[in-house]
Amino acid sequence: MEDIQYIFVAINLNLKNMQLFTSSIKNLIFTIIALLGAFLISQAQTFEYKDSGTDFILYDLSIPEGQNSVAYAAGSKFTFDTEGIILKSEDAGETWEKIYPLSGTSPSFEKIEFVSTDKGFVAGYNLFMKTEDGGATWTPMTVGTNVYLYNNLSFFNENIGFVSAQLDNAPYFAIYLTTDGGDTWTPATDVMNAGGFDVAYADQNTLFSVGADERIAKSTDGGDTWIQIYSGIIQNYFLSAYFKDQNNGVIAGEDGLLKTTHDGGATWSDFATGYHHFYALAYKGDQLLAGGTDTDIYISDDNGDNWSQIFMGNDQNQLYEIEFFEDGSGLIVGSGGIVIKFEDVFLGTEDNQFSENDLVSFYNSTSKTFSIQSKTEKIEKVAIYNITGQHVGSFTSNSNTFDANVSAYANGVYLVTVTSNNQTSSLKFLKQ
Repeated sequence: MEDIQYIFVAINLNLKNMQLFTSSIKNLIFTIIALLGAFLISQAQTFEYKDSGTDFILYDLSIPEGQNSVAYAAGSKFTFDTEGIILKSEDAGETWEKIYPLSGTSPSFEKIEFVSTDKGFVAGYNLFMKTEDGGATWTPMTVGTNVYLYNNLSFFNENIGFVSAQLDNAPYFAIYLTTDGGDTWTPATDVMNAGGFDVAYADQNTLFSVGADERIAKSTDGGDTWIQIYSGIIQNYFLSAYFKDQNNGVIAGEDGLLKTTHDGGATWSDFATGYHHFYALAYKGDQLLAGGTDTDIYISDDNGDNWSQIFMGNDQNQLYEIEFFEDGSGLIVGSGGIVIKFEDVFLGTEDNQFSENDLVSFYNSTSKTFSIQSKTEKIEKVAIYNITGQHVGSFTSNSNTFDANVSAYANGVYLVTVTSNNQTSSLKFLKQ
């Protein structure tokens, strides 16, 4: 399987008038190329890079609930405690401005969380701050003692939240809880079994944490006490966690490991790419999203049973956080100041369409074979074009699977149109 490079859909053209397609094929090809440059993906799905105005590592992102315009991001110049930055967008991630620090420098930030468009918190190296005016002003707060890093921060609602911290001395890790919207914080009673890398709410009382030695811990009393429910390989790490409710969640580990549970952590199912570190996780309905190394993004449409690559990134950056606006669009942030805006990633926009969510494509570099599998419609026609728009191959099919030997093609990127039931979608693959 190491020789198989899974290629996800690059665009969905959704052409309903096949006469128009036939009469304007040249315009179509140039449109495909232009759309690829803009990273338009799938059935009404788009992934577009946005200019954040910084090259800092954006470790975290917060989109306040119930609105479609305001977003915040925070991060660090380098991976260790250096300079920090806070950004704000008021146009759904299209443009960004630096809101902190406005002069001089600040310690690095790890997490940011807004409970409304105006009220939020930011956590980092020996610094925890609060704003109540949308980031115009910030007030430092003392949450714990002997803290050198506040590394996790989350609110279940406007009142209930937690922050975790790495301490200078024993017990070296602490969790602080609030029930009054962050005005006061109380140390959790027993966190000895908690994982220190990431903590996630499943519901108001149920939280999961992950950390070193592939530890998973669970709290059923709002984060006050913890029990270890899973441990794996010593010196391996679980990196992040996301739970949509007390039963269903996903945990990311090293080497592209994604573990899903549907019974509150009693049992787990595994998928691994063997390569990525997935920090950015999201879970809605039966669909999951995971973003990680090389800016690659994977999706599961079946509650974590199967995964496929939905976005092929720039081979350079690491993704760290995914957040959604009320309308279902969202943002992903990562290293190098990267911001990706997406729309309609999860299914449900239109019925009876031949969508790339129905397609899985891959290229086998050993056999030099490009293959397509359709989950629903039979594949009728396949056309292949090189990156300059030159038509290099046409095929017919009457099956849900398609294979083409492309050994005679020059190495490079190819664009593929797939026709079924009078509708067309597009893919791309890298022949090497």
